[in-house]
Amino acid sequence: MQTWKEKQNNREKTNKNVTADLTDPTSYVFSNDDGSVRTYSGCRMVFDRFKRRHNLDKYNIHFHGLRHTFSNMLFEMNENPKVIQQLLGHRDVKTTITVYNSVNSEYVREATDRLNTKIQEHEQEREIEEEVDDDLSDEEIERQIRELEKLQERKRLIKEKDFEM
Repeated sequence: MQTWKEKQNNREKTNKNVTADLTDPTSYVFSNDDGSVRTYSGCRMVFDRFKRRHNLDKYNIHFHGLRHTFSNMLFEMNENPKVIQQLLGHRDVKTTITVYNSVNSEYVREATDRLNTKIQEHEQEREIEEEVDDDLSDEEIERQIRELEKLQERKRLIKEKDFEM
């Protein structure tokens, strides 16, 4: 990032066409000389030039693929789909969810792990309930109640996390 700022600073000083402060913290990282947003085709030309310069043409990397990667990374971080929709500029969140949300094996594994954890907690709750007997001491009943409360709190936190997804 520092190298890019140095290049932009140098560009401001040496190129008379540059009319914007390209190193201002609020400036776009990749902008036109006047500080405006580059068009899609303008960004793609820069990207294609970068690929040629670094011998990456043989890897079949497409500019639009960066958009999909960006979206998938946000989904995998459990970002709100409405936020991703806004960042991608979609009118309908269905487009964001169906077209820009690829599921990889790690994502699936994490989901199944969360489900397994819920099932195990439910089984533990049931086992504790079955252990409760009329002959138990008051201390034992209180201990089991505390255990149940802990499990219910964990369950509540997991529900909140799932709701945020």
